[in-house]
Amino acid sequence: MARLPDKSSRFVLISVFLFCTTFLFLDFKFNTFKPVQNFYSSSSIFIKIFSKDYIFVPIYSSLISNFDAQKVKEENRILKAELNEQLIINYILSNKNILNQNTISEKFDSENSSFIVIPSKVVDFDANQYFCCDKHRMILSSDNNIEVGSFKVVINKEGIIGQTLKLNNNFFEVILLSDKNHNIPIENKNDFYCEAKGLGLPQKIFCDVDLTLWEDNFEEEQKFFTSGLGGIFPSGIEIGQILEKQELSTKELRLIINLNANPLSSNFFGVLQ
Repeated sequence: MARLPDKSSRFVLISVFLFCTTFLFLDFKFNTFKPVQNFYSSSSIFIKIFSKDYIFVPIYSSLISNFDAQKVKEENRILKAELNEQLIINYILSNKNILNQNTISEKFDSENSSFIVIPSKVVDFDANQYFCCDKHRMILSSDNNIEVGSFKVVINKEGIIGQTLKLNNNFFEVILLSDKNHNIPIENKNDFYCEAKGLGLPQKIFCDVDLTLWEDNFEEEQKFFTSGLGGIFPSGIEIGQILEKQELSTKELRLIINLNANPLSSNFFGVLQ
Protein backbone atom coordinates (compact mmCIF):
# COMPACT_ATOMS: atom_id res chain seq x y z
CA MET A 1 0.00 0.00 0.00
CA ALA A 2 1.44 3.39 -1.03
CA ARG A 3 2.39 5.77 1.72
CA LEU A 4 1.09 9.35 1.62
CA PRO A 5 3.68 12.10 2.09
CA ASP A 6 3.91 13.53 5.58
CA LYS A 7 2.92 17.12 6.42
CA SER A 8 6.40 18.59 5.89
CA SER A 9 6.75 17.01 2.44
CA ARG A 10 3.31 18.24 1.42
CA PHE A 11 4.25 21.72 2.53
CA VAL A 12 7.37 21.68 0.34
CA LEU A 13 5.40 20.50 -2.68
CA ILE A 14 2.71 23.14 -2.18
CA SER A 15 5.41 25.84 -1.79
CA VAL A 16 7.14 24.81 -4.99
CA PHE A 17 3.83 24.72 -6.85
CA LEU A 18 2.87 28.22 -5.62
CA PHE A 19 6.35 29.57 -6.49
CA CYS A 20 6.19 28.24 -10.03
CA THR A 21 2.62 29.47 -10.45
CA THR A 22 3.69 32.93 -9.34
CA PHE A 23 6.51 32.98 -11.91
CA LEU A 24 4.13 31.92 -14.66
CA PHE A 25 1.59 34.55 -13.65
CA LEU A 26 4.22 37.30 -13.61
CA ASP A 27 5.52 36.19 -17.01
CA PHE A 28 2.08 36.11 -18.64
CA LYS A 29 0.86 39.30 -16.96
CA PHE A 30 3.89 41.56 -17.10
CA ASN A 31 6.39 39.75 -19.43
CA THR A 32 8.78 39.71 -16.54
CA PHE A 33 11.10 37.13 -18.14
CA LYS A 34 10.83 38.48 -21.69
CA PRO A 35 14.35 40.06 -21.56
CA VAL A 36 15.73 36.72 -20.41
CA GLN A 37 13.95 34.96 -23.27
CA ASN A 38 15.19 37.56 -25.73
CA PHE A 39 18.72 37.23 -24.41
CA TYR A 40 18.51 33.47 -24.71
CA SER A 41 17.12 33.67 -28.26
CA SER A 42 19.67 36.24 -29.40
CA SER A 43 22.48 34.28 -27.77
CA SER A 44 21.37 31.12 -29.55
CA ILE A 45 21.21 32.93 -32.89
CA PHE A 46 24.61 34.55 -32.31
CA ILE A 47 26.20 31.21 -31.42
CA LYS A 48 24.73 29.59 -34.53
CA ILE A 49 25.89 32.41 -36.83
CA PHE A 50 29.31 32.63 -35.20
CA SER A 51 29.82 28.86 -35.39
CA LYS A 52 28.75 28.78 -39.01
CA ASP A 53 30.66 31.85 -40.27
CA TYR A 54 33.81 31.62 -38.17
CA ILE A 55 34.24 27.92 -37.42
CA PHE A 56 32.46 25.50 -39.71
CA VAL A 57 32.55 27.53 -42.96
CA PRO A 58 36.29 28.40 -42.69
CA ILE A 59 37.18 24.79 -41.85
CA TYR A 60 35.03 23.48 -44.68
CA SER A 61 36.43 26.07 -47.11
CA SER A 62 39.98 25.25 -46.04
CA LEU A 63 39.43 21.53 -46.61
CA ILE A 64 37.83 22.15 -50.01
CA SER A 65 40.57 24.61 -51.03
CA ASN A 66 43.28 22.18 -49.98
CA PHE A 67 41.61 19.39 -51.94
CA ASP A 68 41.22 21.63 -55.01
CA ALA A 69 44.85 22.79 -54.72
CA GLN A 70 46.10 19.21 -54.58
CA LYS A 71 43.92 18.32 -57.55
CA VAL A 72 45.18 21.28 -59.59
CA LYS A 73 48.78 20.50 -58.62
CA GLU A 74 48.41 16.89 -59.77
CA GLU A 75 46.76 17.99 -63.03
CA ASN A 76 49.60 20.47 -63.66
CA ARG A 77 52.18 17.75 -63.00
CA ILE A 78 50.51 15.42 -65.50
CA LEU A 79 50.17 18.14 -68.12
CA LYS A 80 53.80 19.19 -67.66
CA ALA A 81 54.99 15.59 -68.08
CA GLU A 82 52.88 15.22 -71.23
CA LEU A 83 54.24 18.50 -72.60
CA ASN A 84 57.86 17.49 -71.98
CA GLU A 85 57.22 14.14 -73.60
CA GLN A 86 55.70 15.82 -76.66
CA LEU A 87 58.66 18.23 -76.89
CA ILE A 88 61.06 15.28 -77.00
CA ILE A 89 58.96 13.69 -79.72
CA ASN A 90 59.11 16.94 -81.66
CA TYR A 91 62.89 17.07 -81.26
CA ILE A 92 63.21 13.50 -82.53
CA LEU A 93 60.96 14.17 -85.51
CA SER A 94 62.87 17.32 -86.42
CA ASN A 95 66.08 15.27 -86.54
CA LYS A 96 64.62 12.04 -87.90
CA ASN A 97 66.73 12.11 -91.05
CA ILE A 98 70.03 12.12 -89.16
CA LEU A 99 69.30 10.12 -86.01
CA ASN A 100 70.09 6.41 -85.98
CA GLN A 101 67.02 4.53 -87.18
CA ASN A 102 66.15 1.19 -85.65
CA THR A 103 62.66 0.00 -84.79
CA ILE A 104 59.53 1.88 -83.84
CA SER A 105 59.03 2.66 -80.16
CA GLU A 106 55.70 1.64 -78.71
CA LYS A 107 55.36 4.88 -76.77
CA PHE A 108 56.74 7.23 -79.43
CA ASP A 109 55.00 5.56 -82.35
CA SER A 110 54.54 7.87 -85.32
CA GLU A 111 54.24 7.55 -89.06
CA ASN A 112 57.23 9.88 -89.34
CA SER A 113 59.52 8.25 -86.79
CA SER A 114 61.32 4.97 -86.53
CA PHE A 115 63.33 5.15 -83.33
CA ILE A 116 63.36 3.21 -80.11
CA VAL A 117 63.15 5.92 -77.48
CA ILE A 118 62.74 4.88 -73.86
CA PRO A 119 61.04 7.56 -71.73
CA SER A 120 62.88 8.09 -68.45
CA LYS A 121 62.62 10.28 -65.37
CA VAL A 122 65.13 11.66 -62.87
CA VAL A 123 65.63 9.61 -59.72
CA ASP A 124 68.62 11.52 -58.34
CA PHE A 125 70.53 14.57 -59.52
CA ASP A 126 72.76 16.67 -57.26
CA ALA A 127 72.39 20.19 -58.71
CA ASN A 128 74.89 21.58 -56.20
CA GLN A 129 77.56 19.20 -57.44
CA TYR A 130 76.63 20.05 -61.02
CA PHE A 131 77.38 23.73 -60.41
CA CYS A 132 80.34 23.40 -58.07
CA CYS A 133 82.28 20.37 -59.22
CA ASP A 134 83.56 18.67 -62.37
CA LYS A 135 81.66 15.38 -61.93
CA HIS A 136 78.31 15.73 -63.67
CA ARG A 137 76.10 12.64 -63.28
CA MET A 138 72.43 11.82 -62.79
CA ILE A 139 70.42 8.68 -62.06
CA LEU A 140 67.40 7.94 -64.24
CA SER A 141 64.65 5.33 -64.16
CA SER A 142 62.95 4.11 -67.32
CA ASP A 143 59.18 3.98 -67.68
CA ASN A 144 57.61 0.55 -67.27
CA ASN A 145 60.97 -0.76 -65.97
CA ILE A 146 62.35 -1.18 -69.50
CA GLU A 147 65.95 -2.36 -69.34
CA VAL A 148 68.46 0.21 -70.57
CA GLY A 149 71.98 -0.75 -71.63
CA SER A 150 75.27 1.11 -71.36
CA PHE A 151 76.57 3.71 -73.83
CA LYS A 152 73.13 4.80 -75.06
CA VAL A 153 72.42 8.39 -76.09
CA VAL A 154 70.27 10.41 -73.66
CA ILE A 155 68.31 13.42 -74.91
CA ASN A 156 65.84 15.95 -73.61
CA LYS A 157 63.66 18.45 -75.46
CA GLU A 158 66.74 20.56 -76.32
CA GLY A 159 69.13 17.89 -77.56
CA ILE A 160 71.80 15.46 -76.41
CA ILE A 161 72.76 15.66 -72.73
CA GLY A 162 74.97 12.59 -72.31
CA GLN A 163 75.14 8.81 -72.40
CA THR A 164 74.14 5.95 -70.13
CA LEU A 165 76.29 3.92 -67.78
CA LYS A 166 74.72 0.65 -66.69
CA LEU A 167 73.70 0.22 -63.04
CA ASN A 168 70.89 -2.33 -62.86
CA ASN A 169 67.65 -3.28 -64.59
CA ASN A 170 65.56 -0.39 -63.23
CA PHE A 171 68.05 2.44 -62.72
CA PHE A 172 70.95 3.70 -64.78
CA GLU A 173 73.53 6.45 -64.47
CA VAL A 174 73.98 9.17 -67.08
CA ILE A 175 77.32 10.87 -67.58
CA LEU A 176 76.67 14.36 -68.92
CA LEU A 177 78.61 15.85 -71.81
CA SER A 178 80.01 18.49 -69.45
CA ASP A 179 81.51 15.88 -67.07
CA LYS A 180 85.29 16.22 -67.05
CA ASN A 181 85.71 12.52 -67.81
CA HIS A 182 83.46 12.55 -70.87
CA ASN A 183 84.57 12.83 -74.51
CA ILE A 184 82.45 13.31 -77.61
CA PRO A 185 83.66 13.50 -81.25
CA ILE A 186 82.38 16.67 -82.93
CA GLU A 187 82.88 18.64 -86.14
CA ASN A 188 81.97 21.93 -87.75
CA LYS A 189 80.93 22.85 -91.28
CA ASN A 190 84.57 23.50 -92.23
CA ASP A 191 85.47 19.82 -91.78
CA PHE A 192 87.27 20.45 -88.52
CA TYR A 193 87.13 17.40 -86.24
CA CYS A 194 88.05 17.13 -82.59
CA GLU A 195 87.46 15.03 -79.49
CA ALA A 196 85.60 17.47 -77.27
CA LYS A 197 85.99 17.02 -73.54
CA GLY A 198 83.76 18.04 -70.66
CA LEU A 199 84.94 21.24 -69.03
CA GLY A 200 83.48 20.39 -65.61
CA LEU A 201 81.23 23.46 -65.86
CA PRO A 202 77.47 23.46 -66.58
CA GLN A 203 76.73 23.05 -70.31
CA LYS A 204 80.39 23.50 -71.29
CA ILE A 205 82.77 21.34 -73.34
CA PHE A 206 86.04 22.30 -75.04
CA CYS A 207 88.29 21.46 -77.97
CA ASP A 208 92.01 22.17 -78.13
CA VAL A 209 93.18 23.14 -81.63
CA ASP A 210 96.72 22.64 -82.92
CA LEU A 211 97.25 25.77 -85.03
CA THR A 212 100.12 24.08 -86.90
CA LEU A 213 97.51 21.76 -88.42
CA TRP A 214 94.42 24.01 -88.60
CA GLU A 215 93.87 27.63 -89.49
CA ASP A 216 92.21 29.87 -86.95
CA ASN A 217 88.96 30.34 -88.81
CA PHE A 218 86.83 29.84 -85.71
CA GLU A 219 84.30 32.46 -84.68
CA GLU A 220 81.99 32.91 -81.72
CA GLU A 221 78.56 31.31 -82.17
CA GLN A 222 79.98 28.97 -84.81
CA LYS A 223 78.00 25.74 -84.62
CA PHE A 224 79.37 22.28 -83.87
CA PHE A 225 77.74 18.92 -84.61
CA THR A 226 78.23 15.30 -83.62
CA SER A 227 80.63 13.62 -86.07
CA GLY A 228 79.35 10.08 -85.57
CA LEU A 229 82.85 8.77 -84.89
CA GLY A 230 83.13 6.37 -82.00
CA GLY A 231 79.87 4.59 -82.77
CA ILE A 232 77.81 6.00 -79.89
CA PHE A 233 76.42 9.36 -80.99
CA PRO A 234 74.65 9.73 -84.34
CA SER A 235 76.32 12.12 -86.77
CA GLY A 236 75.01 15.51 -87.78
CA ILE A 237 73.19 16.52 -84.56
CA GLU A 238 73.84 20.11 -83.51
CA ILE A 239 75.56 19.97 -80.14
CA GLY A 240 76.35 23.62 -79.39
CA GLN A 241 78.12 26.83 -80.39
CA ILE A 242 81.49 28.43 -79.72
CA LEU A 243 81.18 30.62 -76.65
CA GLU A 244 84.79 31.72 -76.29
CA LYS A 245 88.27 31.30 -77.77
CA GLN A 246 91.28 31.03 -75.44
CA GLU A 247 94.90 31.23 -76.61
CA LEU A 248 96.84 28.58 -74.74
CA SER A 249 100.03 29.39 -76.65
CA THR A 250 101.12 30.71 -80.03
CA LYS A 251 100.47 27.26 -81.47
CA GLU A 252 97.44 26.12 -79.48
CA LEU A 253 93.89 27.43 -79.19
CA ARG A 254 91.09 26.32 -76.90
CA LEU A 255 87.47 26.51 -78.05
CA ILE A 256 84.88 26.73 -75.28
CA ILE A 257 81.57 25.36 -76.61
CA ASN A 258 78.24 26.08 -74.96
CA LEU A 259 75.93 23.08 -75.21
CA ASN A 260 72.37 23.42 -76.53
CA ALA A 261 70.81 21.00 -74.04
CA ASN A 262 70.40 22.00 -70.41
CA PRO A 263 69.85 18.94 -68.14
CA LEU A 264 67.96 21.16 -65.69
CA SER A 265 65.28 22.21 -68.19
CA SER A 266 63.02 19.26 -67.26
CA ASN A 267 62.83 15.98 -65.37
CA PHE A 268 61.83 14.02 -68.45
CA PHE A 269 64.37 12.40 -70.80
CA GLY A 270 64.53 9.94 -73.64
CA VAL A 271 67.10 7.20 -74.21
CA LEU A 272 67.83 6.26 -77.83
CA GLN A 273 68.14 2.51 -78.29
